[in-house]
Amino acid sequence: MLRVLFASAVDPLSVAENLYPPLWPAYLAAFAESRIGSGNVEFRYASGGYERALTLFAPHIVAISSVTQNFSIATDLARQAKARRIPVIIGGMHISSLPSCLPAEMDIGCLGEGEVTFTELLELFMNAGEFRTSDIAAIPGLVYRDGARIVRTGDRPVLPVLDRIPHPKRSLIGYARRGYLYTARGCPDNCVFCACSRYWGTVRYASPQYVLDEVRELVSHGARCVRFADENFASNLDRLRIIAGLVRAERLHERVRFSCWCRANYVTAEVADILRSMNVVSVKMGLESGCDRTLAYLKGRVTVADNHRAIDLLKDAGLQVNGDFLIGAPNETLEEMEETYRFIRDSRLDFVDVNVFSPLPGTPVWEYAARKKMVSDDMDWGRLNYKFNANARTAILLSELLTHDELDRMHRKMQWLRFRKMLLALPRSPWKRELPRVAVRMVVERLGKVGRLLNGANA
Repeated sequence: MLRVLFASAVDPLSVAENLYPPLWPAYLAAFAESRIGSGNVEFRYASGGYERALTLFAPHIVAISSVTQNFSIATDLARQAKARRIPVIIGGMHISSLPSCLPAEMDIGCLGEGEVTFTELLELFMNAGEFRTSDIAAIPGLVYRDGARIVRTGDRPVLPVLDRIPHPKRSLIGYARRGYLYTARGCPDNCVFCACSRYWGTVRYASPQYVLDEVRELVSHGARCVRFADENFASNLDRLRIIAGLVRAERLHERVRFSCWCRANYVTAEVADILRSMNVVSVKMGLESGCDRTLAYLKGRVTVADNHRAIDLLKDAGLQVNGDFLIGAPNETLEEMEETYRFIRDSRLDFVDVNVFSPLPGTPVWEYAARKKMVSDDMDWGRLNYKFNANARTAILLSELLTHDELDRMHRKMQWLRFRKMLLALPRSPWKRELPRVAVRMVVERLGKVGRLLNGANA
């Protein structure tokens, strides 16, 4: 039987990266079993103890996924597998955006949507017992090493109908009281800093019944909080109406609380009422800025008035409203950042997060940074630090108007505002029973980052 070990390249100290187990191993395993048969492949997910899993499970193949900021972690994981002569497949947003950066520690990169491509690789290995370059070359959607050369095969078309993809095999990653699901792939918008629409291509929506079946599965396995993790859960209003009706018809809204992401200019009074009717208790939006000029650069057709209106509509409907913001766009002035500060301060937002503008591969911002020779295909990926609080000095700075110190001071000012709003929002948060656990993890994250800085200073 073929043994496949999945591993995610995540920062063990990051709260955000460790709140939920990743769904990609569960998707790949479910799809592969639907094609190959569940008795022919054994999958294992290493959520920790990676070296122990390599020894005890003795996989034939290791599959890793990574975002850009953690690609160095992924390379370290691959190195450990290669030391045991285990072939390594890498997938995810980073390698899909920059196939040319496939490191020597990795054999094959799986580009874009991976279910079909990954399954064909498993079938190839089962038949041949190895990955021969002549066989790999015939599979579209790959980048691979042929000696010193890096070779890319033809493009892999996406699956046109999401309902044909089996629900993820969550038994592989474990069930919990908090769960999440995707009801779509792709995004109808093209924010300058985000690679989502470029990675997935045309937006594809799962049917309302497909969504309901997955929610039902999560609830039946003990989930009491379920997050719709789509980029914009409200982007298809007709489908949203049907999903809400199905949830209410099965009375699932009486057993579980939901949260979701929305984009401000899609939020209407009807959307807010629909979300409330299905027991969505919390909505997060990428509001990005309180300045119209900056918003036009970052997101296109969204205004500060749209942001204000969306917040008020959701708050009037009784929902918790959270907002993400970005500072440090190339031509953003200090006064425009102050506009964002005042927007956050005066808004009815409950929780906020403020990040520093960072170039990620697959986005127009990356191309801008590449033209400025600020990034490259073989850079230190940890420098793409949108949190800006691990080591502000080494983070890539896109601002043409502020120094590192000036941007760092503004970011700290925003963080204090974030903290004050959080203290005010905590007593009325629908998640307040779970917040102590998250708070402890945040303290551990902060202490760990301080330790890294001290170690770096002493090195």
